This record gives sequence, C-alpha cells and structure tokens, in this order.
Amino acid sequence: MPKKTTVILGAGFSKNSGLPLQSDFSNHLIERYSIDDFDKTASTIIEKYMENVFGYSKGNVFPQLDDILTSIDIAINSGHNLGLKYSHVHLEAIRKVIVYKIISILDGFYKYSEHAANFIRLLLNKYDEINFITLNWDTVLEKYICGLEENIDIDYANGGEEFKKAYNLLKISKVIKVIKVHGSCNWMYCNNCRMLVNDIKNDISPLKRTGFTKKDIMLLNDLEGINITDNKIDNTKCFHCENILSSHIATQSYKNSFKVNSFSNVWSEAEKLLTSSNKWIFVGYSLTQIDYEFKHLLKIAELKLSHKRDKDLIIDVVLLNSNLTISKYKSFFGDKINMVCNKGIGEYINYL
Repeated sequence: MPKKTTVILGAGFSKNSGLPLQSDFSNHLIERYSIDDFDKTASTIIEKYMENVFGYSKGNVFPQLDDILTSIDIAINSGHNLGLKYSHVHLEAIRKVIVYKIISILDGFYKYSEHAANFIRLLLNKYDEINFITLNWDTVLEKYICGLEENIDIDYANGGEEFKKAYNLLKISKVIKVIKVHGSCNWMYCNNCRMLVNDIKNDISPLKRTGFTKKDIMLLNDLEGINITDNKIDNTKCFHCENILSSHIATQSYKNSFKVNSFSNVWSEAEKLLTSSNKWIFVGYSLTQIDYEFKHLLKIAELKLSHKRDKDLIIDVVLLNSNLTISKYKSFFGDKINMVCNKGIGEYINYL
C-alpha cells in the first residue's frame, strides 16, 4: 500500500489561531461587534431565540451550540414548530442568521500564529504525501497553506468550482487535499442546479455567503417585529443558473446523515484517504461522541484493509492538557497509538 500520512484536525488546532472552542461559542453569537447594523440585529434575533427556547437570561449559563442547532435542525427536518412562535419556516430563517454569525466569528476572530504556521510547514516538508481531514468549519488551515511560498493547490474533493483562481495553475508544485467532513464556512451551494462554489481565499463577505432571500427577511421582520430592509441584504448568484447561493455547512446535530448534496462525495474521499494511509496524526481533536458517524468512519478505515498492510497503522495524537481525551483515544484505538503529546503542537514539533 502507498505510504501516505493523513492529519485529522479538530477545534483545538484552530484555537491556536484565536478561534473559540465550541463550548465557548454561544456567548459570541449574541455579542454586538459593531460590524454593521445587520450584525447587531442578528445578535438580537439569536438572543431572543435563546430566551424563548432555552430560558436564557443575562448572567445565566449559555445554551450549548449543538443544542441550539439541533433543536432547529430536527424541527426543520420534521416540519414541526418549536412552540407557537417558531414555525419550521421561521426556524429556517433563524438558522441562516446563526450560520451568518458563525461565519462572521470564524472570519473575524482569526489571528495569525507563527507557531501554527511553522507546524503546518514542518508537516508538509517532512511527509512526501500528506493530506488533511478537518472537522472544523473554519479556514485556518487553508490560510496557512496558502501563506507558504510554494505554489500549493488546495483540493477540497467536493466537486465544487473555485470562486477565484488564486494563482497560475502552470506553477503549482503540489496538490494538498483538505477534506472538510462538516462542510466549510467558505463553501456555497446552489439548491437549484446543485453546484458548489469554493471561496478558498474568503473573498466573499459572510453576509453574501449566507444566502439570505427576501422571504427570509420578511419572516424575520414578522417574527421579531424588527425592520431589516432588503437593501441591507446582498447575496451571490450561481454561475450557471443565477439562483442565490447559500452556505454549505453541516451543523453539529445528531440528525445529520451527511448523505445529501456534496457530503457523500466528501465522506467517501475521507474514507479513501484514511484507508490508504500508513500514519494518522490527530491534532486538537477530542474524539467527541457527537461525531459518532466520523468515529465509525475511522474504525471502518482502520480495519477494512488491515490484513493488506505491510506495517501496522501508526497513530499519533496531539492534545493540550487533556488527560480525559487521552483515555478516549486509548480505549478506541488501543495499541495502535504510537505516541501522545499532551503539551500541544510545540511538543510534537520537537518530537518530529
């Protein structure tokens, strides 16, 4: 079997670059960052949703992001209300508001980390054939790859078209696969012709990436008694059919099957990479139970061709002060674990 290395990134990797962990995300959803009037209105809508559905009030514990999104996703998928106030069509509009705010946070909180950049550079230099699987919606990894001096092309393997070519294709020296099993904040999807657009350089604003329609604005105005005017909303049109493009992320909901739109292709590619790799490197991933489908994919890829491997699969784990997560890995992979660094990527850099 070919000697490949696959790096699996979790939220802990992106935290090195200023992004909040999921457990800290909810409070940022209602913060007013004074980006513009729409951002302030979005925060108000989300806060009212928290109050009405979760009984949130200032000073109390925030509801968790996965609970917020799961409550919406299940209601939308089943066509049911969440109380008299929130019909499933209103919830679809509120979901877009939350996704807009998530994208704004992922873009706005990013801070360049020389430490993280050196880590990615070292991995790319050390391993001849290396690819990445990330469970994050953010584009932190892409920023560091694109920031390297070499002309590296990023392949999302999602069948999408690039919004803007960032460089001369004739000068590309290497192609790196970045498989995003939960989608990405810079992916946009056309519900009409099913085209996917990849905005690798994040040239499109969070508002344009979300895909609000006039109907969404009408529903939000009716629901919350606010007045968002149509001229505040801008969107991006599909290259082929001119339908409005919308965001393409899979929320942290137990109801997601990842069998719709482009996700089946992405998950198939993830399985191929993992199965054909001789080494897996987990970085900042807590092996959380909510990712039960991804954990099942890991087990499938680990075992299905294990009898064909010349050498046993090598698994390295990079964490930061998380003894509980170490126990999760050891109970899930047993003696396949080669080494664990529990002091972050700095310790792993020294190990390499």
